[in-house]
Amino acid sequence: MIASLAGALQTACPGLKTNELLSRHTSLAVGGPADYYAEVNSREELIALRRVCQSSQLAVFFLGAGSNLLVSDRGIRGLVIHLQGDFRQIQFGQGPEIQAGAAAWMPTVARQCAEHGLAGIEALIGVPGTIGGGLVMNAGTRDGVLGDVVTAVDVLDAAGRVSRKALDQIVFSYRRSNLEGEWILGATLRLKVDERSHIMGRIDEYLKYRARTQPLATSNCGSVFKNPEGQAAAQLIEQAGLKGAACGGARISERHANFIINEKNASAADVRTLMRQAQQKVLEKFGVTLEPEVKLAGEW
Repeated sequence: MIASLAGALQTACPGLKTNELLSRHTSLAVGGPADYYAEVNSREELIALRRVCQSSQLAVFFLGAGSNLLVSDRGIRGLVIHLQGDFRQIQFGQGPEIQAGAAAWMPTVARQCAEHGLAGIEALIGVPGTIGGGLVMNAGTRDGVLGDVVTAVDVLDAAGRVSRKALDQIVFSYRRSNLEGEWILGATLRLKVDERSHIMGRIDEYLKYRARTQPLATSNCGSVFKNPEGQAAAQLIEQAGLKGAACGGARISERHANFIINEKNASAADVRTLMRQAQQKVLEKFGVTLEPEVKLAGEW
């Protein structure tokens, strides 16, 4: 049965790999193997994979950019899909609406929109993720989120048909949406016309701020915890005395306490231990429960 499943997956996606280490595909550079790993370049491949997964009841996980993700050292069972190729396309029309594929890199979308004189997603210039992942978690910063400009999302349903979710079918909230579990193909974004120089100026400011405040030249997964209402997770962790704390090869960043960096061959368990320490100390000192922003995936 395993051999026949692997064969069916291979037929659907010729680039299929087995037991692929996910540490090679995450920004934190940790994570064990996926049973099956598929880099999917076209809708035809994705539709074929969906049919195989439906018939075999195989669990599926979409990797996105691997940037807001902590994969267990034991890996992920089932199929991990990494969209590439056609899913990276960004299409501009005559008006302020664009079509962005699920695998389009959010900073690339932001910069190309700026070059076309379209404003509204400049804040995404420093968010290292894809449109698909950004839709699921309503990615963004205090200056704006992806959900602010979405008008529709294209998905692949269980029958392998492409359907469009209108805005009134989508619920966005802080680092969350009701698109979790959907096979997202791309989205329609409505922007605003503005002077290119003004947009690029705002982008430059966002990038400078990010360079000043975040540990960019490290392996990390971005903000580890959501900000509690009216508070900053980084400030709470720092005031709890954990800035610079280490476990194995992982360390809480001394530049930004809501970042955990892979300093030297860290394991996912090292990172998880630091997360638990931060949650425990902040709860003891401030009575605040830190909720993870990073997605925990795999067997823990």
